[in-house]
Amino acid sequence: MTARHRLLRLAVPLGLALLCGTAALAAAPSDGGAGGLSTPDYKIETDETHWNFNSGDFTMPHRVRFYRPGTDAVGDKANGNSKRGTATLIGNVTVHDSGNAVEAGDAAYNGSGPATLTCDQLDIDSKSRLYTATGNVHFAQGTRTGIAEKAVLNRGTGTLHLEGDVKLTDNGSTLSAQTVDYNLNTKDAEVHGGPAVMTQPANRPPATPAPPARSRTPAPKPRRTP
Repeated sequence: MTARHRLLRLAVPLGLALLCGTAALAAAPSDGGAGGLSTPDYKIETDETHWNFNSGDFTMPHRVRFYRPGTDAVGDKANGNSKRGTATLIGNVTVHDSGNAVEAGDAAYNGSGPATLTCDQLDIDSKSRLYTATGNVHFAQGTRTGIAEKAVLNRGTGTLHLEGDVKLTDNGSTLSAQTVDYNLNTKDAEVHGGPAVMTQPANRPPATPAPPARSRTPAPKPRRTP
């Protein structure tokens, strides 16, 4: 079953969270010793770093914390290549976006606000502007939530692909499907599922206030004059 919907409020937030957390991993590390990596665009803190100056390959076998303006992320370990602009955060990955990241000037960010993304692994290819979250992907932003097994954001083409038991919610509205392909530029989405289900909350009229209760105290009887 295939359906096309305009799902701006349901589909775009997950893509924004991926973008906020991962857009600036292209610079080379300043050194290959312990203490992580520091560049003009971002900083990764950890207690042990192995970096090959010639190849650009690096590994961080212990807990890492990633910082950039408006965003911070943590993972159990990381690896990547500084020359190719790639990095992978692995294990209990959590990305927090304050809503003030450098992408906030993008029209797609209007009204997005703080957001949190969690997943098992986050793969980053900053030169291709391709970001992939896999395993127990969960997103939360205000009244919006999203879950999937995999989410792929391609900023080069402006597309977001979600797959694997996808469920998006926003203030009572829900969408369930196996895959969702969303275009960040046109705001169009292709939803595939068996079947895909979209629900919206019922519009209930406001309750009519009850009339004020009448007093049951009997009126005083008139006095008889002798």
